[in-house]
Amino acid sequence: MTPLVTFITATYNGADYLRETIDSILAQTYPNIEYIVLDDGSSDNTIEILKSYRERIKWESHSNMGECRTINKGYSMAKGDYIIAVSADDPMKSNLAEISVQVMEAHPDALVGYPDWDNIDFHGNVIKNFKLLDYDYNIMLRMHFNIPNAGTIIRRRALELETGRDPQFRFVHDYEFYLRVGLHGPFVHIPHTLATWRSHPGSTSVNSRNAKMAAEDVACVEKLYERTDLSEAVKKARPEALSTAYYIAGLILMPNFELARPYFLQSIKHYPLAPHAYPTGLLRSRKYLLCALFPFLRRFLL
Repeated sequence: MTPLVTFITATYNGADYLRETIDSILAQTYPNIEYIVLDDGSSDNTIEILKSYRERIKWESHSNMGECRTINKGYSMAKGDYIIAVSADDPMKSNLAEISVQVMEAHPDALVGYPDWDNIDFHGNVIKNFKLLDYDYNIMLRMHFNIPNAGTIIRRRALELETGRDPQFRFVHDYEFYLRVGLHGPFVHIPHTLATWRSHPGSTSVNSRNAKMAAEDVACVEKLYERTDLSEAVKKARPEALSTAYYIAGLILMPNFELARPYFLQSIKHYPLAPHAYPTGLLRSRKYLLCALFPFLRRFLL
């Protein structure tokens, strides 16, 4: 029996690229899919686009409640054995479902599968191809690295083991979700480029949003360590995991060093060597941490 794959798209004022994304899912080579598109209270012409697909997709519109709650609504509606959440502006490759199911069926213990992906511009041109790491929970936790990205497929059992996305996290809800699911079983890398993630011009955020992102990076790790069911290995990783989370938060806030400095100091406090786990950023990490400890060095190093 061919497993059912449910695609979910949560969209809010995403009409510019929505049709391209919907068409990419309807063009899947895999024969057994359902597609749920949920409009989160858009004020553009999203509804008109959805109506034009009539019986080819399932869609609903509701008052704005945020991406997390909308994705969770999709999870509750999904009938699939496997589920793939797709952003409204990120078209998928036509063989995403086909190859992903093949890999997941070959790895029945895997709760999540994640492919390689292309970073594209607003015209759809490829900026860079990303070949992802093979899965290692230690890397995801200790290095604060969200390995699963665009095109990630989850087994239904993952949603039985853990609740869906946590609405308290606006910017890191996917990473926080995978941290929890990863406690229960392995993920598998799908070594094929099957997805895209679109960069938008002017997407660099203002300081107020960056401050929220930085706080969430730390909060999602702190939340994980509130659990009472963690393995000894995960418990042992706490100082390094928090140190790296604080370090990444500080990077998000740069070049505003005054905002970033408290995060760099917390990184040093929790585990001084953790940021040095990034080989390509060794000099930069030392530079920022030294300036956090000795502010007078800013005039020479920053």
